[in-house]
Amino acid sequence: MNSKITCRNLSVAFSGENSRTRSVLDNINVTFPAGKMNIITGPIGAGKSTLLHTMAGLTRPTSGEVVVNDQAVSRWSGAHRDQWRRQAGIIFQHCHLLHELTVLENIMLPLIPLGHTVSHCRSQSIAALKQVALFHHAGRLANSLSGGERQKTAIARALVTQPHFIFADEPTAHMDAENSRQMMELLYHCTGRNAVVIVATHESILNRLPGPALCYRLENGALNHLTD
Repeated sequence: MNSKITCRNLSVAFSGENSRTRSVLDNINVTFPAGKMNIITGPIGAGKSTLLHTMAGLTRPTSGEVVVNDQAVSRWSGAHRDQWRRQAGIIFQHCHLLHELTVLENIMLPLIPLGHTVSHCRSQSIAALKQVALFHHAGRLANSLSGGERQKTAIARALVTQPHFIFADEPTAHMDAENSRQMMELLYHCTGRNAVVIVATHESILNRLPGPALCYRLENGALNHLTD
């Protein structure tokens, strides 16, 4: 059975100034299938990051649910919720690298809770580094990297476990056109092993995607499919 992730009547609201509630996501219903590139665009502040974080189990929905292969993962808590997160590879907009660790050590981190040996973690992480063309920076501290190099490190860290679900938040924002193309091709490659790949990014990238994609626009809390 192919994997998929579905939002059912998904809404997220946050408390704002003067205890007023601000709605970010409003009754979203959508299914993101495996084996396809799913692109979400929308203006700054539209809630793209919130949507990705909610699907990945980092934010609780105010109402509705996130369903993965007929299981409402957004209702899970404790160890079950941690188990869901370990199936997901998350590329954060601001990278969230541990700056006192080397590039290689940062990439090894997601493998450690899975019980692998150190040698396995190292070899898998080196392979991931080679995929993003950063093997020559393996021993550098993360805080010495450029913005684009940090994003590549974050991509390698998210992909090192070969996750079934990939959530990428502006993964190429600090890269030039060629590096951006290469990293998007790497994410496309993940759809070839039937992963669910969801990328939140700016609209200008739609004209230079390296392959076909299901495209959506998030605005005013609503997610709409963009027709070809």
